[in-house]
Amino acid sequence: MKKVLFTVLIFALFVSFTQAQDFAKRGVIEAGGSISFTSTTAVSDGETADDSQSAFSFMPEVGYFIIDGLELGLLPVFRSTSFGDDSQTDLGIYFAPQYHFDLKSSIYPFVGAMVGYNSTKIDDGTNDATFSGLSYGGLAGIKVQVGKAALVNIGVNYFMFTYNPEDWDGDRNGANVFGISAGFSIFFGR
Repeated sequence: MKKVLFTVLIFALFVSFTQAQDFAKRGVIEAGGSISFTSTTAVSDGETADDSQSAFSFMPEVGYFIIDGLELGLLPVFRSTSFGDDSQTDLGIYFAPQYHFDLKSSIYPFVGAMVGYNSTKIDDGTNDATFSGLSYGGLAGIKVQVGKAALVNIGVNYFMFTYNPEDWDGDRNGANVFGISAGFSIFFGR
């Protein structure tokens, strides 16, 4: 499977260098998204834990280039985490400006920021609790133009979620989440 993925990636890179550079221009609209999945099992002193933590994230995206390279976007986020009998669901909506570097090829490195609102529901099997608050993060990676109006991307992201209950007077409760994602999008306009 790894050889097939590697071959497809090399082919996509080769094809991308032969295509016109139409992406990241003023007036272009991008629509797509990315997904990520992680499964983590703790190991302590050589012993593997009985329970693992699995997380699935889905991040659809839509953006508009206000000038060449600068995209203003909207990024809804759905993240579901399970660990043993417990589960956690995060729903968020983020304003996500991104800057794409034009390398005069069909490869576009990008960096971006995210700021928005997050709601989290935690279910431990007997009790449910819902928390919400301001969240922010960042993302970076590369987008590769494949064909006339399609992109594949791979990147890293960071989210800072706040889980403070109402009337909380203490320090921040929440999570810092790092992830790796891959996705696909199309663009049109211009």
